[in-house]
Amino acid sequence: MNPTFRATRTFALVGVVITVLAALFAAVGALTGWEPPWGFLAQAVIHLGELAVVIAVALSGAAGRGWLARIGLGAAIIGQVLLVAAELIYPVSPDVGDQIFYVAPLLSAIGLILAGIAVLSARRWSGWRRFTPMLVGLWSLVVLTPALIASGGPPAPLALWAITGWELCWVALGAAVLTEIVVPARRPSTAARVS
Repeated sequence: MNPTFRATRTFALVGVVITVLAALFAAVGALTGWEPPWGFLAQAVIHLGELAVVIAVALSGAAGRGWLARIGLGAAIIGQVLLVAAELIYPVSPDVGDQIFYVAPLLSAIGLILAGIAVLSARRWSGWRRFTPMLVGLWSLVVLTPALIASGGPPAPLALWAITGWELCWVALGAAVLTEIVVPARRPSTAARVS
């Protein structure tokens, strides 16, 4: 099996499992008001799962190799890494954590929108899957961010339901990678090219 294919599949599977659990975690919080003291660690792991999905998209080649794909996926990866950092820094230094939280989601969302445009342009994915990177980015900007601002953020139910929806968008993106993985064509061996 091609190592890139295997890595793409592994990152996508890990991301899907984590984001499914993340959606359940947020929904339980919205329904019960449960806010565990270790929630920041859970959120850091959740953002690592989202990062795994972005890496899977990058490895899949769905966005092509153009500058838009590189900038979009790079920005999304940096945004997700910063979200992990923000979750871990916030309990120790809320002011620094807040500053990172102002930048990281926006960077990730814009990156995914750009990557989504690249996926649509590359035409390597079909059907609903082509729209999933754009969906994650747009959900973050159009639904999640306004809900967080309006509600004051978690543990407010509005914020947690918006996060639940966002995680389901991540699940869809991971599922898109798993169902649309393009196995790169193998290069013919030297002997085959010579003859």
